[in-house]
Amino acid sequence: MTTRLILRSGTTALIALTALAGCGGNDDDDTPSAGSGFATPVVVANAATACTALSGRTVAASAIGEPTTGAVVTSAAYRTALPDRPNAAGTGIDQATPDYCEVLIDIRPVDPTAPLIKSQVNLPTRWNGKKLQFGGGGYNGVLNTGVQQSRNAGPETPFPLNQGYMTARTDSGHQNSATVHPAAFALNDEALANFAYASYKKTHDVAVQLGSAYYANRPLKSYYLGGSQGGREGLMMAQRYPADFDGIITIDPVINATALWTFQNSFGAVQSAPGSWLGNKNPLIHDTIAAACDAQDGIADNVVSNYLTCKPLADAAIAAKRCPSGADEGPACFSDGQLAAVKWAYAGYTFPFALANGITSYAGYVYGSELVPGNFSNWVTGTVPPTAGDPDTLAGIGRSYLFGSYYVRYFIAKNPSFNALTYNPAAFQARVQAVSAMIDATNPDLTAFFNRGGKIILREDLGDKGQSPQTGLDYWNAVGAKMGKDRTEQFFAAYVATGLPHTSGGVPAGSAYAPTYGIPGRVDLLAPLEAWVERGVKPADSMTLTNRDALPPYAVTASKPMCRYPLFPRYTGATPAGGNVAANYQCVAG
Repeated sequence: MTTRLILRSGTTALIALTALAGCGGNDDDDTPSAGSGFATPVVVANAATACTALSGRTVAASAIGEPTTGAVVTSAAYRTALPDRPNAAGTGIDQATPDYCEVLIDIRPVDPTAPLIKSQVNLPTRWNGKKLQFGGGGYNGVLNTGVQQSRNAGPETPFPLNQGYMTARTDSGHQNSATVHPAAFALNDEALANFAYASYKKTHDVAVQLGSAYYANRPLKSYYLGGSQGGREGLMMAQRYPADFDGIITIDPVINATALWTFQNSFGAVQSAPGSWLGNKNPLIHDTIAAACDAQDGIADNVVSNYLTCKPLADAAIAAKRCPSGADEGPACFSDGQLAAVKWAYAGYTFPFALANGITSYAGYVYGSELVPGNFSNWVTGTVPPTAGDPDTLAGIGRSYLFGSYYVRYFIAKNPSFNALTYNPAAFQARVQAVSAMIDATNPDLTAFFNRGGKIILREDLGDKGQSPQTGLDYWNAVGAKMGKDRTEQFFAAYVATGLPHTSGGVPAGSAYAPTYGIPGRVDLLAPLEAWVERGVKPADSMTLTNRDALPPYAVTASKPMCRYPLFPRYTGATPAGGNVAANYQCVAG
């Protein structure tokens, strides 16, 4: 064992560095060799002073891999450790945080009219040698702290920062405010490129520079973790910057954003036709699908788990519920217009031309979980039908049409007053293809990422109505077709979580939909990703999703397998009462 004190120029701090030979350090070079992490943590001495010294520090544009005019630390504040403690209501635990340096950064644009990129980097005093970058969500524009749980990990799992990770996050290069539309940034070319891909690369490069300054060492491993928009960002990093990240977790990723937002916008036109709004037919949709598919997994529990056989059964069952007159005859049947809208939701959208990487369509939703609170009703139907007028002022319309209209008006038409209900992609083909080339993370050639040892874990929540879970599974298939299935299995694992909505951590018990045990959704994906990247331990064919008590000892109240695609969890228990226990399921092929 060797123990060294390294004095960094420009600060008064000392770093005590302890490493075992062959495990992250050697006596001849202050730069550790590649490995899983330091044998013992790098500990910053005089950390508060070292942290304060970072304030005002700059990072040159030449050190950032996408065009900028450099970056500057606007604030560096030392935060002292806090223990686990009850929240104000006494209903849960505010998790412990370590001593760390909170660094706020402005990354400056080349175009003086483009907004800044605002990023945050958190540098724990005891560092494990690794970096974790969190992804954003929606249209971004918000700088979350990076002092948080791994997405969908349970309350028993410490924050990554408390595990010793330096963490990073960015607002993607624009700042939401009450006076600026959340998609208005797309009117600026540099801001749009930042949102599409560049801000995450820039944040990574700046974080590495600041971490190197603080610890006198570069990160030995770098990870990306995100869901929804953040999931797209993670896959974009693997495709565009394969040398930057060793492992990526992507949950319900909106990888085909161009097609998703076009599909979502189309719900406005489809449901605005007379007699076509689905708002009062959500229970009928759910009941029809449940009757056709729920028991296909061996248990009738309000969860469609056998997604592999459901679609033709549900298609036929929906079609059989046509009102005889074709008009709306009440809650037991669909009018012709409503039937067309339901079919649209599950069939998807086809373009008259190719998007980036030859994509020509968007997969429809996977059947199931339509009555999960805030799911189909929130995304697809809303509480009022879409009508002509500014979607931003139509209170109660579905989020899908609202979000899709953002894209149409600001990304494509570049006209906030454009009537999104009339949108036809063919009239904007060149612009659609240009935006797709920037924003869609659909390139199936991950050879460079594979060759440098990168690993990916994909999770798709099959009840997702915020985006189609089929798109991520189709992407996994596309990578297999491009690179070979055997090679794909060596670095890219896809999982399906049944019954859950968009980026869900589980449906809690107590709702009318899941009254007794809820639907479990919590699992820590960072630990198996680390094991795969750092020790070559491939993730198992199933992981256990849980619901837990919010207070220690965080007892498990429900569990279920999350199966590797294309398997599904078949119930094998003796009675339906065991449906909340993972051991009563087996991951099987359809």
